[in-house]
This record gives sequence, C-alpha cells and structure tokens, in this order.
Amino acid sequence: MAAVDILKISFEFSPKQGIRELPDLNADYESNVKGLFVVGDLADAPIIKVALNQGYDVGRKVVEKLGATGKPGDDVHDVIVIGAGPAGIGAAIGCKDAGANYLFLEKERPFNTIQNFPKAKFVFSEPREMENRGNFWFEDAQKEDLIDRWEQEIDDRGLKLHQPEEVVDVQKDGGIFTVTTKVGEGGLTAEAAEVGYKSEEGSQNVYKARRVILAIGRRGTVRRMRVPGEDHERVHYTLKDPDLTKGQRVAVFGGGDSAVEAACSCADAGADVTICYRKDSFSRAKLGNQQRIDKLIAAGTITFEKNATPVEITADAVVIKVGDETKTIPNDLVLVFYGTKLPKPFLEKIGLNFAGQMTAKRVAFISTFAVLTYLFYLLKTKKKFFPFADMDLMPGQGELMWYGAQVHKFLEVDLGFREVNGSFWGTCCYAVIVTAFGIRAYRKYPLAAQKMRYVSLIVFQLIFLFGIPEILAPLIIDRGYKMYSLSVPWPLSLWSVVDAPGWVPGGPNTGVAVGWIALGLVTSFILVPLFVRFNGERFCSYMCGCGGLAETLGDFWRDLAPRGKTSYQAEWIGKIVLIAAVPVTIYLVANAWGFLTSGALYDAGKFAAGWYDLVVDFWLACVIGVAFYPYLGNRVWCRFFCPLRAYMELLSKWFSKIAIDANDKCIGCGECTRYCQMGIIVQDFAQKQKQFHNGNSACIQCGICIQVCPMEVLSIGERGVSINNKAAA
Repeated sequence: MAAVDILKISFEFSPKQGIRELPDLNADYESNVKGLFVVGDLADAPIIKVALNQGYDVGRKVVEKLGATGKPGDDVHDVIVIGAGPAGIGAAIGCKDAGANYLFLEKERPFNTIQNFPKAKFVFSEPREMENRGNFWFEDAQKEDLIDRWEQEIDDRGLKLHQPEEVVDVQKDGGIFTVTTKVGEGGLTAEAAEVGYKSEEGSQNVYKARRVILAIGRRGTVRRMRVPGEDHERVHYTLKDPDLTKGQRVAVFGGGDSAVEAACSCADAGADVTICYRKDSFSRAKLGNQQRIDKLIAAGTITFEKNATPVEITADAVVIKVGDETKTIPNDLVLVFYGTKLPKPFLEKIGLNFAGQMTAKRVAFISTFAVLTYLFYLLKTKKKFFPFADMDLMPGQGELMWYGAQVHKFLEVDLGFREVNGSFWGTCCYAVIVTAFGIRAYRKYPLAAQKMRYVSLIVFQLIFLFGIPEILAPLIIDRGYKMYSLSVPWPLSLWSVVDAPGWVPGGPNTGVAVGWIALGLVTSFILVPLFVRFNGERFCSYMCGCGGLAETLGDFWRDLAPRGKTSYQAEWIGKIVLIAAVPVTIYLVANAWGFLTSGALYDAGKFAAGWYDLVVDFWLACVIGVAFYPYLGNRVWCRFFCPLRAYMELLSKWFSKIAIDANDKCIGCGECTRYCQMGIIVQDFAQKQKQFHNGNSACIQCGICIQVCPMEVLSIGERGVSINNKAAA
C-alpha cells in the first residue's frame, strides 16, 4: 500500500463523532472552575423554552446557595451573567427574583441568534406542556413579533443589561472572579456611564463577582470558507430577508438545512440561485428540505454544483473547483452556511474542561473503577488471580497472597439452608447496586415507558436473577442455580443447555437433567425468538442482568458510546464470540453425555470450555465489559462482545417487527445521538424521517432517544409501517 493510502486510513472510534462538543459540567451545571456555571446551548439546552427554564433555575439556585447581598452599590457583584440569549435572560430573571446584586452582559444584541433568523420565520413555543418558570413571555410568533415583545419584557422587568459589551476574559483569584470586557460599536447606555462604567467604543471595563453564569451559546463563531476574497462585503453568513435578493445572482455554499432553506427562499423570491456543495446530495438536510430543493433543481429554478469546493471570491464572481475542472460563477451575493463552531479558545482561556477530556482526575477515577471491578469479579467468580491466589500456587509471594487467599475462605458461610461463597455475596451485592441505581434512574426519567423499563429491570434482577435461584430454589430443589437457565439463556450461559459436570447419563437423576436441558433449549430456541419477533432486542434493556447494571449504574456514562465506522465494524466481535460458543457447547454436550470418550477430544473440550469461560465470561463480560463504563460507555460488553445480543440481532434482522420512527419535527439538536448507548447516529435517521431497527442498526429499543428528544420526534412503531406513510428502508 502506498504511503499516501496509509495516510487516508481513518480510525473512527470516538464518542465525540456525530455530536456537539460541550464543557464538562456537574448536575448543577457548574464547570470544573468552581463558581462558574454554564447554561443554554453550551449546556445541552437545544430549544428556547428549555434554555429559559434552565437559565432561570440555575440563576435562582446559584443565588440561594450563595446568600445574595442584594446591594447594588457593592464593588463585588453576587453574579455576572454573560450572554443575553434565552438562557442568559432566564438566568438574569432568576438572579433578580432571588434578590441578587447582578450584572448582565451581551456583546451584540439580546437573543442575537433569533435576530439573525430569516424574515418572518415562525418560532414555536415547544414543548407545549412545559411550564415557563421565569414567566418570561413566550408564545408561538413570527420572529419580528417575538423580538419586539421580548425587548419590551426586558425593559418592563428592569433587567440590568449592558450591550454591546464583549467579555474577553474571566479569571478567578481566591473566591472572586474578575471579568474583563470590551465595549462594542455604539457604546453603552448613558445609565451605565452614570454609575461609573466606561461607555466609549473600544474601552475596557473590569468587573468583580462571586459567581459567573456563562450563557454565550455556541453559534456566535461561524465557520469560514478560508479562501481569498472571503472578506468581500457581499459575502454573508446569514440570510435575513430573502425578498431583498429578488433579481440577484446568489451563490449559496453548504449542504445542511440552513443552506438548503436559504437557497429555496431566495429562489422563491425571484433570485437566480446556484448552490455549491462538497457532496453529490443534501444528505444532512431534513427530508422535507431535501424534497423541496430537489424539486426546484429538477425544475431548473436552482442550479446545483455537486462535489464543489470554493477556490476564490472575486469582485463579481466565485471560483469553484468541481473535480479537475475550475468554474467561474458570476454573482451579486455569496451566502455561506458552513455552520458554527464552539468558541473553544475562549473557553480554554478561562479554564474550562470539556466533556470526555482526559484529565488527571478522570484517569485516576477510570483506573480506580477498573481495579475495583476486577477485584469484585474475582470474588464473585471465585477466581484466584492476583491478589487472591493460593499460597501453594504462588510460592514465595509473601503475606499479601496469604491474606488475599483468605478472602475467598472468609466468604464461605453456612446459612443453614445452603452453604454460600463469594458467588452468592457477589450476586447479592449486584442486585443491591441494580436496585439502588435503578431507583435513581426511575426518578430521573419522566416518561412512563422509562419508569416501566426500570421497574422491569429491578424486578427481574431481584426475583429471577437473585431471589429464585439463590434463595427460593435451594430450599425446594437440588442445584437450584439451574433456574438461571430461564433468565440467562444460551449463548450467554452455555450451561443453560448443558447439564452440570459430574452427572452420569443413565443415572438416577437422568430425568431431572434432561428436564433442565429441555428447559434451557426451549428458552433459547423458542422463547427468545418469539420475544425477538415482537420486541427486537429489548431483552438487553428490560430484563438482562448485564443490561440491568448497564442501564442503572452505567447510566452515568451512556453518552460515551463510541461512534464511527470502526466502532460499527467492531460490533462483529460479538458474532465471532457467538460462532465460538457453538463448538464449545458441542464439546460440553459430548463430554457430559459421554458420546465421545476420546481422551484427546475430552481434553480439547475441557480446554475450550475453560478458555471460553476465562476469556468471554470473566475478562470480556465481567471485567472489561464493566470496567470500561467510564471510558467507552455502559454497553461495551453488550455491543461489542455479547453472543446473546449477536444471536438476537441475527433473529431480529430476519423477522423482528419493532422499529423506532420519526416525524418531521427534528431540529437537529443531536440529543438523541448523544445519549444513544449503542453509538447510533440517531439524528441522521430522525432528520431523514427514516425508521431505524435491527436491520440497519444495533438498537436495543431502550427508548432513551425518545426520552431526551425535546421535540417529541421519535416513537416506537412497526417496522416497515412508517408514521409518515412511507416505506422504511
């Protein structure tokens, strides 16, 4: 392979792919810089009403915990709110209602992003059922009416807004923040000058505060073309009034919704429009926008330059490159919609860490979590690796090994009705963890479907994965642990279709053994396929023991699931484990029934079973599958290694009826993708109004994407029967 080809190889295995990068915040929206809070678009509040409420709640709580002075004359403010978008306005109202001495700064105009919406754009006050906790007026309205009403609201409430005043630095010394600003074009109000602030354009002000709420959003910095001539006055990054383009030659660059909507609006207004995009289709745009622009292109109203990249902008034209060909397109206006980028340099300057950033603290936590997971499963599975090895197996290792070996013996207790060991206590602890964190998740997610799911996980864990096999069954039957055949089917547990070692065919317990084997076979090859037919892979998210831990304890890290081509290719490992389970099971059956007595085959079967147990059950499922929660998300085992999920996925691709559907309300916020624990780029399906199921994804139908969507776009549906009356691919 040529060197140039090697350089083109991409390793796409990252939780950051397909989502917006955000600061690292705790549950109170406080950053790693103590006392500096982040709200709004930078804090995952993708729609106006959510941002208003989030800002208001944070503003009130910050002031209440701080103990506001409420004294306007103090040199040190209680709180400085930076940014006057919906979240910033909500925060300022919250501070004011809580009686704080606050300051409110905005570098341009209030709600600047909305001010840059196209003329007469309608803004919806969704979600309808969500209360407006700050009582800041917000109803469905056209952009212009909304702005007028909001500006009046700011005046009526007496919010102390300084504009245009850009914050250039925020630094903390002890418990006090120093906020440095630069006054923008036009200067501040006379009122600001009266209280001692510099108001001339270009002048600097320095403020002090005990707390800072950052609400600057992420859309203030546009992505530029980076070609000669881009600074020409006819190059714009927003379209405010399409009607003004009538009769003009307009070149639009980009392929997302903003670019497509701008091109269509200008064409409808009577402009001569050419849209240039680096790909050959508008795959990133919503389905409705794709259909709209395709019709205009087919009618000749819009010219589409496919696979085009800009080269230069001259006084009256744009130069593009299409393949090896260079084209010059005369025009009067250039509109660039390459999106916006995170103001990362500023955020790093003021000391903020980003979600997923590998800090020393995170490395220490991941390492500690991994070690504790390893030790826990050594005890639960009765393994004797370091530091629990027996002295006779590890001679000369000193007292540590001796004490370590005693832990296994200490856990061996006679409860009267049965003798237990580390396996029992580990299962007991596992059930407590699933229950405790399951209750937390039950309270966290408001949808009835999620509450039902967490009740199912807790009940299944307590009854079928602990109570019956570990407490009830041993009181009634011999080898009560065989009840796991019902809840841990093949190929997750090979012993569900094979009787325990030591049984002799034809002996007194033959009927019982055959019964257990039959029960395991019925569960794995009749009940599981029937369940998959109507529920897809919901076993993983509603009943599975591994899934129970992932959905409860692992809920903290569900947003870390890797995305990208490499991660999707790695899902094949589970199918490899599934394939490996087949010969290992055959070996176990052969040995158990004595069909084959060859010593070589017996040793091979013993070797295969031992290594399958060691590699799959212990290292992949028990240790790596859980220890990697804080690094690769909560579904490492399920997604990449579990043979049962691989088995169900094969069945589901074949005949499952369940799917997740999407309507036409997607706003492209990416919340569904961020919180998909299986790494699915859910937003792509949602924007195209395309069903996703086990024929085109690794979905386990947990429904979290439905829960986190602010616009109620997604819903459980029937595969192939779209809510949009379109056949789903």
